[in-house]
Amino acid sequence: MVTYVLILIIAAGIMSRFERTDIPIAVLTQILALAVIGRWLFVAIPNVQPSTALLILTALYFGFTSAAMLALFVPILSGLLLGLGPFVLFQFLGWLLVVLVVILLKPLLRHSRWLLAFVGLGAGFLFGWTANLSFAEVIGADFVKLLVLSLPFDVAHGIGNAVFLILLHDLFVRIFVREDG
Repeated sequence: MVTYVLILIIAAGIMSRFERTDIPIAVLTQILALAVIGRWLFVAIPNVQPSTALLILTALYFGFTSAAMLALFVPILSGLLLGLGPFVLFQFLGWLLVVLVVILLKPLLRHSRWLLAFVGLGAGFLFGWTANLSFAEVIGADFVKLLVLSLPFDVAHGIGNAVFLILLHDLFVRIFVREDG
């Protein structure tokens, strides 16, 4: 229960920062829609979906607050389509950690597509391990066993992220990123 309260406090803090961002809401809404629809379209392939890649690209080009808002709303809105549960808060936390990693590596990621794909691969594991915490907390499962059992799904998520990042990067920049000057 304490974990859920902490996650909700983090979410409230992010939402309070959003009003100070200068990113147009229309752009973020379009990316949010793509992430939610992308999750729904790829539901037949476990853990392979473009949402994480879109969050990584949003963090890379629009910053922490914008990507954190997407990290909050993607699991909630896609949960309305795919099912809600306590894991939704941990999905938010997992994507928030991915966003933090991207922000920390931002100068390097802007110059190397291969490093960006590698971070996408690692993001599949980071997200999966964080989501596993919800199962450990709710059903009391052994966390190490969850890590072993989820390994194929985390690998699929990571590889999917890397592929989506390679395929979507230029298109994302061309559609959403406006260069001034």
